[in-house]
Amino acid sequence: MLITDHAATIEACRFCFMCRHVCTLGVASGKESDTPRGKGLILFKILKGHADYGADLVDTLYRCCLCGLCETWCKAGCRPPAAVLAARADIVAQGKAPEQVRQIKERLVQTGNPFGLPPGERFQALEGPNVFRERAEVLYYAGCDTAYRQPRIAQALLKIFRAAEADFTLLAGERSTGKPLSLLGYPAEARAMAEDLAGQIRATRCRTLVTGCPSSFDAFTRDYPAMGLDLGGIEVLHAAQYLDRLLAEGRLAPLLSAATSATLLDGTYLGRTHGIFDPPRRVLGKLAGLDLREMTWTRELAYSAGEPGGVFQLLQPELSRQVAARVLEEAAKTGAAVLATTCPATKTALAEVEQASLEVLDVAEILAQTL
Repeated sequence: MLITDHAATIEACRFCFMCRHVCTLGVASGKESDTPRGKGLILFKILKGHADYGADLVDTLYRCCLCGLCETWCKAGCRPPAAVLAARADIVAQGKAPEQVRQIKERLVQTGNPFGLPPGERFQALEGPNVFRERAEVLYYAGCDTAYRQPRIAQALLKIFRAAEADFTLLAGERSTGKPLSLLGYPAEARAMAEDLAGQIRATRCRTLVTGCPSSFDAFTRDYPAMGLDLGGIEVLHAAQYLDRLLAEGRLAPLLSAATSATLLDGTYLGRTHGIFDPPRRVLGKLAGLDLREMTWTRELAYSAGEPGGVFQLLQPELSRQVAARVLEEAAKTGAAVLATTCPATKTALAEVEQASLEVLDVAEILAQTL
């Protein structure tokens, strides 16, 4: 079993209550089994042979958004999300994946996206000449959530690329990075998808790969190297980093006024995992008339709306709305007019909650409005 590699975390977490009050799922559901300690107890019983992966325990192990706040909070260096991922891979290997998980996996394999939408509709909302070219210096990887659910983010970035006179292209055959498959417990299928996409990326001979999706950014910068997949020395940037660079180089001239006030939601991968906190703040800070306000829970301790891989919202829609509502409540306390995000999956999750106090916009959308 893969969970044996995480025995130290499992042994420690089953005794510890210290992160239960920051656990995104535990706070939302009020269930002890949704906390890292609860999952530690479950995995300890499985590890010692006192239980197996029954339906109830399997369901609990997929009731985790992998936000990593528990890991950041922990003073003992425990890694509960890694243990949960290992458990999911064990569940799949034993043929015990829930039906909903298997369905999402089949959609990804067959259509290249977790929604099962036609590949031909991936970029139907994008217009303009020279969007798909064989060679370019900059390759923009949109990602599934942006392409199908948040095309306005892609439209904003294309407007920015053109304003900066960037030599860019998109992949006409773009598919998932494979990250969602890894998060669901399908490492072999994830690798196959990653190998195919890495080949497409290298074929463009780009020098810079830009993505507005933090999950894709994490896949390109951590998962692919761990798989031994070589992107050929291509520089990988999140869109916030790229926009920060364009502004610093004077290639963009934001002339129009932005929103009056905004607060920024730091994401799981961009923030907690990679420590990219300042680039989006510098972008927003250069927009005339914009008052940037910080939430109480921010940067590495920011609340999560279930970002990783975009799969949590598909698996647990009601819980997703609960954790998203908590984010919106925290943001509303700042009195800001706009909640700025750096993740399309997060923006989609927040849009599922009915509220009138905040407009939710990606940082790219806010910048594009000022050009």
